[in-house]
Amino acid sequence: MSWKRYTLKTLKWLTLIAYLVIGLWFVNKRNNELVCKAIKVKVVDSSENAFITSKDIKRIVDQKGKSPIGKTLKSINTLELENRISTIMSVRDVQIYKTADGVLSIKVKQRRPLVRIFNNENQSYYIDEQGLVLPLSGKFAAHVLVVNGEIKEHFPLKANQDVMQWDTSKYKHEPLLRKIYDFAKYISDNDFWNAQITQMYVENSNNIKLIPRVGSQVILLGSLDNYEKKLNKLKTFYEKALPAEGWNKYKMINLKYTNQIICTKL
Repeated sequence: MSWKRYTLKTLKWLTLIAYLVIGLWFVNKRNNELVCKAIKVKVVDSSENAFITSKDIKRIVDQKGKSPIGKTLKSINTLELENRISTIMSVRDVQIYKTADGVLSIKVKQRRPLVRIFNNENQSYYIDEQGLVLPLSGKFAAHVLVVNGEIKEHFPLKANQDVMQWDTSKYKHEPLLRKIYDFAKYISDNDFWNAQITQMYVENSNNIKLIPRVGSQVILLGSLDNYEKKLNKLKTFYEKALPAEGWNKYKMINLKYTNQIICTKL
C-alpha cells in the first residue's frame, strides 16, 4: 500500500470517528435538554382488579403539585418515583422509563387477591397469590373465594404478613389458615372449581362446608386433608349422578368418608 493511499484511508477513518463523536455529542445534548411532555400510565391487570387506577398513580407522581411535566427528563428521578408508588399496598411491581418523544412511561402491576377471609372476630382481609395479607379497598371488592367462621390467625394481623410462615414451637402442625391458602390456590388455578365454589364456612378444622354456585346443596368437606381426592370424588358425582337426578335434589353432600359420598335429600 502506497503512502498516499494509506494517508487517504487514515483520513477517512478519522473523519468517520469525528462524525460519530459529534453525532453522539448532539444526541447527548438533545437528551439532556429533552423535556417531559406527558405521563403515560398502564395498569396491566386492570381488567381483573381495580384496587388502583391510572389517575391514582398520576396523583402520586404529581405529589404536592410538583409534576414532572415541563422538567427535563434527565432531572426526573425514576427510582424515587418507583419507591413512592411501591409504598401503595395494592401495588406488586412498578417500572418507569423515559422515551425519546418526551414521555414518562409508568407500568404498574397490582397484587392479585386469592381469597377473602372473615375471621372469628369479624375482621376481614385478603390473602394474595404470594401468601401475603392484603387489606381491603374502599373502592373495589375482588371476586374471590370467601372464607368465614372460626378462623384465628397464627400471626399478628397486619398488612403484608406472610401466612406461609408460622412458629413451629407454638404450632406443631400446619395452621388452618395456611391450609386454607393452599386450598384457595388450588380452587383459583382450577377452572371448574373456580367457577363452582364461591364460599367456605369453617365450624372447626374438622368440619368445613363449601357453598357451590350451582345447586342448593351444602358440601360437607370435613377437614382440608386430602381435599384434592375429595373434590375429584365430588366431580365424578356431578358428572354421573346429578345430570339424571337434578342439581336441587339434595340439601347436603357429605365427602368426609373415604371412597363414598353420603347425600341428604331435600
